[in-house]
Amino acid sequence: MQVSEAREGMVLAQDLLAPNGRRILPAGAVIKASYLQTMKVWGVTELVVEGGGEEEGTDRLSPEEEERRQRAERMVSRFFAATNRSHEAIEELRRLCTLRVAEQLAKNSGAMGEEPPGQPEGMDLDAPGRRPALSDLVQREVQLCSFPDIYFRIKEVLDSPRSSASHVAEVVSKDTSLSAKLLRVVNSAFYGFPSRIDSISRAVAIIGSNELSTLALGISAINLFKDIPPNCVNMRSFWEHSVACGVYARVLAFSKKSSHEERFFVGGLLHDIGRLVLFRRYPKYMTRALYLSKERSCQLFEAEGEVFDFSHAAVGGLLLAEWKLPPVVADMVRYHHNPTKAPTLFDASVLHLADIIAGAMRRGSSGSFLVSALDDEAWKALDLPVSALESAIAQGERQIREIIHAFFGDEKP
Repeated sequence: MQVSEAREGMVLAQDLLAPNGRRILPAGAVIKASYLQTMKVWGVTELVVEGGGEEEGTDRLSPEEEERRQRAERMVSRFFAATNRSHEAIEELRRLCTLRVAEQLAKNSGAMGEEPPGQPEGMDLDAPGRRPALSDLVQREVQLCSFPDIYFRIKEVLDSPRSSASHVAEVVSKDTSLSAKLLRVVNSAFYGFPSRIDSISRAVAIIGSNELSTLALGISAINLFKDIPPNCVNMRSFWEHSVACGVYARVLAFSKKSSHEERFFVGGLLHDIGRLVLFRRYPKYMTRALYLSKERSCQLFEAEGEVFDFSHAAVGGLLLAEWKLPPVVADMVRYHHNPTKAPTLFDASVLHLADIIAGAMRRGSSGSFLVSALDDEAWKALDLPVSALESAIAQGERQIREIIHAFFGDEKP
């Protein structure tokens, strides 16, 4: 049975194993509330209980619960209006999203996702206007956005054949704010190390200089976009979505035994950074794209293509290439909506699915109200069981909370 269906007092009929094979609970253990939370942390999605767990009345809902379930289903239908809803993975995400929305409704915690704007007053949505050229837009952005000095010092060390792990640690350690954020991430559930890592040099020794530097570059990029008009996008919501996408990408990559998982996290963290450029440079055009997405129930990147003749993914990919981030990260970002066109199908497919999961779980928003459609070739390339979706979501829950805190604390980015 699914962990979400388990109840206190049920008895395990088999040993409960984590995805990595580690035994969490022995057969015969009586399930407690704390055990259910532990299962979610470890990414366990299924268990076997004595008697199959079918108890009389367990499936009956109170009138209030039934009303919430129906309301959740109506909301989820709107979220998934632009997806290929017959796909098995999308069906599973719809189920999980419905459970999450119903749970949030029970807590009365507000809207699950932001409504896109209505038609901008006085704006002719059919008039094409003067479209910016993609190359000119990226070049201007590169000229206007200056990375902090720490970025260039890290790149210099990484590009030098004489550099060592100690050199990377020395450079990063000189930026106290960046070091503090990195150490909070390294000591979070994102890595799950058994003992505390109390220095950058120790962090470099454990996860590697390239991996730590990629994380450092990703975190540095966040600070470049603090002047986005608040009426365009909620920045806290934007970065929550971005962090969630990065976490899910890393979890999915880990499940496939892919190396250098940090690149997937940074790819997720920066996957919509091109949209910030468009919000900042062309807020009226982006408002038009948001409206078209709502009016036609189409995906926002498709509406961007109509308004600009390119999407935020193209902007982000070129921007990261200009910033000299690793090419694999720039390619992931550029093709996360069209993974079959990417030089490496697997990498782009991981980010593609992670973005869809983050959208389906209503983890913040970069402006898009609708969950993206799943590319079937990307799903096949990942070769994942449907149960891996719930496992990734369960594993990512705590990681997302802790990384949001590590990056932003109580401040509003």
